[in-house]
Amino acid sequence: MKYLLRSLVFGISCLLALASYGHEGHEHGPVSIKAALEIGLKAVKNYSIKPSPFVVGQLPASWASLTEDDAKIHENKIGYYIVRVENMQEKQTVYLKILLDGTIKDANYTGIFTISSAKSSSPPTSGS
Repeated sequence: MKYLLRSLVFGISCLLALASYGHEGHEHGPVSIKAALEIGLKAVKNYSIKPSPFVVGQLPASWASLTEDDAKIHENKIGYYIVRVENMQEKQTVYLKILLDGTIKDANYTGIFTISSAKSSSPPTSGS
């Protein structure tokens, strides 16, 4: 009986320990508008320190001092937000396409984003 009780306690402890690794403290739902604004603002601040992988490249240092008031939702589309971050000092605006999982898909100065370059399942048509 003593052995059975110890085994049971040990088994439950192992299961509880494994369950704690099942969640990493992130949300499973789509990011909110507020979160998209925060992601966009943080991104342009980072792009003033390290170049962006997108067309905007490295931004001037003044982008690091922007506030929440400088970021606005430009468009709220199905599957993504376009966040507009305006730097009055530089007289420049950066637009970021932020997917609902919080990933920055693209950034530019126009706010016009092309459709993803994902491969089509249909074959290309000939010009004849």
